Formats: sequence, C-alpha cells, structure tokens
Amino acid sequence: MSPEETYDQFNTNVFGALNVTRAFLPYMRQRKTGTIVWMGSLAGWISGATGGLYCATKYALRGISETLHDEISPLGFAVPASTLAPYESRIEDYREMGKKGVEGLEAYNNNQPGDPAKAVQIIIDVIKGEGVAKGKPFAKSLQLGTDCYGGVKNAAEQTLRNLEAWKDVTCSTEI
Repeated sequence: MSPEETYDQFNTNVFGALNVTRAFLPYMRQRKTGTIVWMGSLAGWISGATGGLYCATKYALRGISETLHDEISPLGFAVPASTLAPYESRIEDYREMGKKGVEGLEAYNNNQPGDPAKAVQIIIDVIKGEGVAKGKPFAKSLQLGTDCYGGVKNAAEQTLRNLEAWKDVTCSTEI
C-alpha cells in the first residue's frame, strides 16, 4: 500500500470513529447517558499475511475502545467493541499469498454461518441490558459468531503459550 492508501485506511477505520465519537461525547456528557458502539473485526484479534495495515487499524480501534470504555464508564457511558465474523497486493512477491487470501474470502462470501440480524439484536440487547444481556455485566468486548469465538480463543491461547515459553526471559528484567 502507498503512504496515501495507508493514511486512508487509518483515516477511515480509526480516525473516523474517533472524530464521530468526539462530536457526540459533549452531548452524551450533557445528557449524562449514552453508548458508543464501534464495529470491530476478528482482524483486531488475529492478523494474517497481506492484511497487516487493515489488521493494525482494527487492533488500534479495539485498544482505543477498551481504553475509552474505562475512561468514560464511571460517567455512566459505555463503549463495547463488537467483533463480527486482505486484499490483493500490488507487490509481486506477495501476489500469490494475497491471491490465496482473496480466493478464501470469495469462497467464504455468501457462505458465512452468522446471521447479521441476530448479531444486531444481540448488540442492541447489550446496549440496553435486556434480552440475552439481562443480568450480565456490560460487555467491554463482545465477540459474535463461532468463527470469532474460535479465532479469539486461539489468539488468547497462543499468547498464553508464548508467555509461558518465554516466562524466564520475561521475568528476568527485574532489578
């Protein structure tokens, strides 16, 4: 991706969400209520070849969302980062890898196991604290779909395995 395309990717996926949030927060503070819903992606949990910059924007959005939730939830606001279940590279060395990724996405298109209407209803329930969310603590991070469950679980387990494998080195920096 060119520097301009990189900027556009971050401008849309990260700065756009921040700008809309900045515009609404004063009104939410005035009303003393509100919920900001940012639509994340499984790409905010796992990355893959040829999707680095897109994944970076989704990692950034997830991190900002979780931080913003911690900052404004004491004021009565909520920010769930919802995770719902690459592109072809112009760099010749990556073309085959990108092609395989695109082919995989095309094969998956219109064959997704999830129901968007159910996902939207769950998000609404979480925002309102009703339905499937009734009686549960607010979901700071919400994964929807079996693909997201598996992907996030795998990423967490992989992180824990890596942490344990390097524990002696990780903990060796104490003074």
